[in-house]
Amino acid sequence: MVDDPTRPHYSDAVQEDEAVEGTRMSFGDHLEELRSCLIRALIGVAIVAVFTFIFGRQILEIIFRPLWMVQFANGLQPNLQALAPTDAFTAYLKISFLSALILAMPWVLHQFWNFVASGLYSKEKRFIRGVLWASSGLFVLGVLFLYLVVLPVVLQFFITFNRAFGPADLSPSAFQSLLLAADQKAPEEVVPPQVASISVLHEDPAEPKPGDQWVNATTRRLMIQTPNGVWSTSLESGRVSPALQSQFAVDQYISFVLLLALAFGMTFETPIVVVFLAWSGIVPTKTMAGSRRYVVMGVIVASAIMTPSADILNQMLLAGPMYVLFELGLAAARFIEKGKRAA
Repeated sequence: MVDDPTRPHYSDAVQEDEAVEGTRMSFGDHLEELRSCLIRALIGVAIVAVFTFIFGRQILEIIFRPLWMVQFANGLQPNLQALAPTDAFTAYLKISFLSALILAMPWVLHQFWNFVASGLYSKEKRFIRGVLWASSGLFVLGVLFLYLVVLPVVLQFFITFNRAFGPADLSPSAFQSLLLAADQKAPEEVVPPQVASISVLHEDPAEPKPGDQWVNATTRRLMIQTPNGVWSTSLESGRVSPALQSQFAVDQYISFVLLLALAFGMTFETPIVVVFLAWSGIVPTKTMAGSRRYVVMGVIVASAIMTPSADILNQMLLAGPMYVLFELGLAAARFIEKGKRAA
């Protein structure tokens, strides 16, 4: 029998099997590797948390900016409410911790994929190294998509919805007048007093004198110069104030934004998950493509779970990109499978 030079020898196969067996890890080694990855991930979050505690005020201003912008565009004063004495301090601590978790998430994902790579072969580890950078980039892209696109749309919708509730007619009926003992006198004609005109300026005058009054059209505030400084009060657009004031609590707003940031960041990892499932052979692309209706159902359920509030708008804004990213991941997985077959 003529030996085929292209066929691997038995000794070569044995050596290859021994090399593969030498790279296998026991269950205890996997637990130790998991422990090491968790410790490194927590250390990374702790280091970032030091900087987020130092620059907490600047981070708060960045998170508040979309709300302030939408409030001002709708004729409202840009502000938030502290409903309890400790709300501002609690918000500072919460923003420092959660922002540290978000900023350190690329490092946390790096440790996660390192743990996954510890159970793979050398060829598979090279694939994981490419996934590391793509995973971090997609997470950052998801957070930016929320901050620049989703958050202004969501806040504009809710503020506009609240402003649609105008004050009702408060004049009592005849029966209610009897119950309330309302005054039934005929209204007297009121002569409006002569009021001096107030200047409307786009910026405060350079040297106002005591008693000067003006309206700052940029900040929408009525300003009065006094000997002790300037007094001011906020002004609202429209003849009457809306029945529902869109003034949000600082603690609830921070939780709303940061939990959405985590949700969108993790949602943008969908292509990585799809590519990994197809590349590892766990779920072929043909199977995933034939199960789109189940994927749609899973996307809807996942978006409902991941959004911090139960409103349908946030769920739609999360479910839409999630399904689009699934299709993009499926296209990338097909390209990889085609390359593997060609190789």
